[in-house]
Amino acid sequence: MKIAFTGTHCTGKTTLLHDIEEIFSTEFVVNSVTEVARRIISRGYPLSMDANIDSYVHYINDQLNEENEKMKNCGLFISDRTLLDPVAYAIVNYQLPRPYIPQYFIDMMKNVWLLEKEKYDLYVYFPVEFELEADGVRPSDEKYRQDIDKVIVSLLEEYNINYIKISGNRFERREYLSCVIKEHLCN
Repeated sequence: MKIAFTGTHCTGKTTLLHDIEEIFSTEFVVNSVTEVARRIISRGYPLSMDANIDSYVHYINDQLNEENEKMKNCGLFISDRTLLDPVAYAIVNYQLPRPYIPQYFIDMMKNVWLLEKEKYDLYVYFPVEFELEADGVRPSDEKYRQDIDKVIVSLLEEYNINYIKISGNRFERREYLSCVIKEHLCN
């Protein structure tokens, strides 16, 4: 099973990914892609409101390379983000007073995401439920986070993506997604 997590920053994606890895690692080979955005930032490419074309090119390349490598030979694959996420950020950024990303590039990003989505059996959407954590990496603007969330949902709906919405506390999310995975793997 191949699962794509999607949602704006500070919604619990990576935390749940690690919880699911822990639960299923004794039954299956579990591979994952995590923290691509943090690695891009650590190499000096800005993301969030300051993202530029180079940032997104590196993001797309790194994400696809990791997916291609880690999706092989595993019973369960999870990515804590997919290319849907940078598409949503780029769309929101385009509406800011200083669009760094031209529309043609956003259109190309969307087309690459639409190809990537075919790899996944299920998208798991993480709504905004938790307060922002100031960690010096993620943006701290709540309106920006809400705007990205809205774009993610609109893209999921517009393209009829098979997704579930996960909410609740960490335990509730863990239990719900575990049940969904077990049900899928048993069929």
